[in-house]
Amino acid sequence: MPTDRTTHVPMTFPPRPLTEGERELLRAWATDAEDVSAFVSERRSDEPTIYRRIVISRKSTGQRLYFIRPPQGNDPWIVLSATEGEDIARCPTLRAALNFVRPAKLPTVAEQLRMIGFAVD
Repeated sequence: MPTDRTTHVPMTFPPRPLTEGERELLRAWATDAEDVSAFVSERRSDEPTIYRRIVISRKSTGQRLYFIRPPQGNDPWIVLSATEGEDIARCPTLRAALNFVRPAKLPTVAEQLRMIGFAVD
C-alpha cells in the first residue's frame, strides 16, 4: 500500500502539455457543460499552482471549482478540488476525469480521431 509520501510523487513533476486530441476532447466537454467553463493554463505568468492544468470554473461566478492535472507517463489524471485544495480523484483517462467533474456526452474514440484528421470507417 502506498504511503502518504509516495501518493504525492506525481505532483512533484511539472505537468505535461495537453495533446491536440485532449484539447479537442476538453472543448467538446466544455461546449456540452452548461454550468461550467474550462481552460488550460499555459502562460508562464499564470499562477504556478495552475500552470499546465485544466481549470474548471462556475460560469455564473467565475469561481474555480476543479483543477485537472495531466499525467506523466503512466500516472493517472488527477482531479483536485479548487476549494478544498485536495486530490479528490485519480482517473485513467481525461474522459474519465471530465466525467467525474460533470458527466457529459463526449465524442467517441472514432469521433476524436476524426477531429484530429484521421480517416475512420
